[in-house]
Amino acid sequence: MKYLCTNCNYIYDSAFWDIEENISIWEELNICPVCEEYDSFHWIEEEINYIDDKVLDSMEIDHFPEVNIKDNKLIVTVWNEIHPMWENHRIASISLYDEYWDLIEEKYLEMDIEPVVEFDFDNLDEFEIRVKCSLHGSWGKKISNFS
Repeated sequence: MKYLCTNCNYIYDSAFWDIEENISIWEELNICPVCEEYDSFHWIEEEINYIDDKVLDSMEIDHFPEVNIKDNKLIVTVWNEIHPMWENHRIASISLYDEYWDLIEEKYLEMDIEPVVEFDFDNLDEFEIRVKCSLHGSWGKKISNFS
Protein backbone atom coordinates (compact mmCIF):
# COMPACT_ATOMS: atom_id res chain seq x y z
CA MET A 1 0.00 0.00 0.00
CA LYS A 2 1.16 3.52 -0.72
CA TYR A 3 1.07 6.40 1.72
CA LEU A 4 1.64 10.13 1.25
CA CYS A 5 3.10 12.47 3.86
CA THR A 6 0.79 15.47 3.67
CA ASN A 7 3.49 17.71 5.12
CA CYS A 8 6.33 17.16 2.60
CA ASN A 9 4.79 14.92 -0.12
CA TYR A 10 7.11 11.95 0.57
CA ILE A 11 5.52 8.76 -0.80
CA TYR A 12 6.08 5.51 1.06
CA ASP A 13 5.21 2.16 -0.56
CA SER A 14 5.12 -0.62 2.03
CA ALA A 15 5.95 -3.26 -0.61
CA PHE A 16 9.42 -1.85 -1.34
CA TRP A 17 12.61 -1.05 0.50
CA ASP A 18 13.53 2.63 0.63
CA ILE A 19 17.30 2.38 0.76
CA GLU A 20 17.81 6.14 0.62
CA GLU A 21 15.67 6.71 3.73
CA ASN A 22 16.77 3.40 5.34
CA ILE A 23 13.22 2.02 5.60
CA SER A 24 12.75 -1.73 5.41
CA ILE A 25 9.92 -3.53 3.67
CA TRP A 26 6.59 -3.83 5.60
CA GLU A 27 7.70 -1.21 8.13
CA GLU A 28 4.89 0.84 9.67
CA LEU A 29 5.69 4.51 9.75
CA ASN A 30 4.26 6.98 12.25
CA ILE A 31 6.93 9.62 11.66
CA CYS A 32 7.94 10.77 8.20
CA PRO A 33 11.62 9.95 7.56
CA VAL A 34 12.04 13.12 5.48
CA CYS A 35 10.31 15.93 7.42
CA GLU A 36 9.87 14.08 10.76
CA GLU A 37 6.22 15.11 10.97
CA TYR A 38 4.24 12.83 13.27
CA ASP A 39 1.13 11.00 11.99
CA SER A 40 1.05 12.76 8.61
CA PHE A 41 0.70 9.68 6.36
CA HIS A 42 -2.48 9.08 4.40
CA TRP A 43 -3.31 6.12 2.19
CA ILE A 44 -3.12 6.68 -1.60
CA GLU A 45 -5.43 4.69 -3.85
CA GLU A 46 -3.42 3.08 -6.64
CA GLU A 47 -4.55 2.70 -10.25
CA ILE A 48 -5.08 -0.95 -11.16
CA ASN A 49 -4.51 -2.17 -14.73
CA TYR A 50 -7.03 -4.95 -15.35
CA ILE A 51 -6.09 -7.92 -17.48
CA ASP A 52 -8.47 -9.28 -20.11
CA ASP A 53 -8.07 -13.02 -20.73
CA LYS A 54 -8.85 -12.62 -24.42
CA VAL A 55 -6.44 -9.86 -25.45
CA LEU A 56 -3.01 -9.84 -23.83
CA ASP A 57 -0.08 -7.74 -25.00
CA SER A 58 3.50 -8.54 -24.00
CA MET A 59 3.46 -6.36 -20.84
CA GLU A 60 0.19 -7.86 -19.61
CA ILE A 61 1.51 -11.40 -20.13
CA ASP A 62 4.44 -10.65 -17.81
CA HIS A 63 1.95 -9.68 -15.07
CA PHE A 64 -0.69 -12.32 -15.75
CA PRO A 65 -1.64 -14.27 -12.60
CA GLU A 66 -2.32 -17.95 -13.16
CA VAL A 67 -4.76 -19.19 -10.49
CA ASN A 68 -5.24 -22.81 -9.34
CA ILE A 69 -6.73 -24.57 -6.31
CA LYS A 70 -5.00 -27.47 -4.57
CA ASP A 71 -5.84 -28.85 -1.10
CA ASN A 72 -8.03 -25.80 -0.18
CA LYS A 73 -5.21 -23.45 -1.15
CA LEU A 74 -5.44 -20.84 -3.86
CA ILE A 75 -2.09 -20.93 -5.67
CA VAL A 76 -1.17 -17.84 -7.67
CA THR A 77 1.75 -17.90 -10.09
CA VAL A 78 2.80 -14.82 -12.04
CA TRP A 79 3.15 -15.94 -15.63
CA ASN A 80 4.77 -19.32 -15.11
CA GLU A 81 7.39 -17.90 -12.73
CA ILE A 82 9.13 -16.03 -15.58
CA HIS A 83 8.72 -12.45 -14.32
CA PRO A 84 12.11 -11.01 -13.23
CA MET A 85 12.74 -10.86 -9.48
CA TRP A 86 15.65 -8.42 -9.39
CA GLU A 87 16.28 -5.42 -7.17
CA ASN A 88 15.12 -2.88 -9.77
CA HIS A 89 12.38 -5.00 -11.44
CA ARG A 90 10.34 -7.53 -9.53
CA ILE A 91 6.95 -8.56 -8.28
CA ALA A 92 6.69 -6.94 -4.84
CA SER A 93 3.37 -8.38 -3.71
CA ILE A 94 0.41 -10.51 -4.70
CA SER A 95 -2.95 -9.77 -3.07
CA LEU A 96 -6.31 -11.51 -2.73
CA TYR A 97 -9.52 -9.44 -2.58
CA ASP A 98 -13.04 -10.71 -1.89
CA GLU A 99 -16.22 -10.24 -3.96
CA TYR A 100 -16.66 -6.75 -2.44
CA TRP A 101 -13.07 -5.93 -3.47
CA ASP A 102 -11.94 -5.71 0.16
CA LEU A 103 -8.39 -6.91 0.86
CA ILE A 104 -8.29 -10.41 2.36
CA GLU A 105 -4.52 -10.90 2.38
CA GLU A 106 -1.40 -9.46 0.78
CA LYS A 107 1.78 -11.52 0.42
CA TYR A 108 5.07 -9.65 0.01
CA LEU A 109 7.85 -11.22 -2.06
CA GLU A 110 11.58 -10.95 -1.51
CA MET A 111 14.06 -10.56 -4.36
CA ASP A 112 15.25 -13.72 -6.09
CA ILE A 113 12.17 -15.69 -4.99
CA GLU A 114 9.79 -17.11 -7.59
CA PRO A 115 6.55 -15.08 -7.87
CA VAL A 116 4.30 -17.84 -6.48
CA VAL A 117 2.09 -17.52 -3.39
CA GLU A 118 -0.61 -19.53 -1.61
CA PHE A 119 -3.74 -18.21 0.05
CA ASP A 120 -6.24 -20.12 2.18
CA PHE A 121 -9.25 -20.49 -0.06
CA ASP A 122 -12.76 -20.07 1.33
CA ASN A 123 -14.64 -20.97 -1.87
CA LEU A 124 -15.30 -17.40 -2.92
CA ASP A 125 -17.64 -17.09 -5.91
CA GLU A 126 -15.94 -13.86 -6.96
CA PHE A 127 -12.52 -12.54 -6.08
CA GLU A 128 -9.65 -10.52 -7.47
CA ILE A 129 -5.92 -11.16 -7.65
CA ARG A 130 -3.63 -8.12 -7.80
CA VAL A 131 0.03 -8.22 -8.75
CA LYS A 132 2.31 -5.26 -7.93
CA CYS A 133 5.36 -4.83 -10.17
CA SER A 134 8.12 -2.42 -9.15
CA LEU A 135 8.34 -0.98 -12.70
CA HIS A 136 4.90 -1.44 -14.22
CA GLY A 137 2.47 -0.74 -11.37
CA SER A 138 -0.45 -2.85 -10.15
CA TRP A 139 -2.26 -5.38 -12.29
CA GLY A 140 -5.57 -7.03 -11.45
CA LYS A 141 -7.54 -10.01 -12.59
CA LYS A 142 -11.19 -10.37 -11.55
CA ILE A 143 -12.41 -13.93 -11.31
CA SER A 144 -15.99 -15.14 -10.95
CA ASN A 145 -17.50 -18.63 -10.83
CA PHE A 146 -14.05 -20.14 -10.26
CA SER A 147 -13.97 -23.91 -9.95
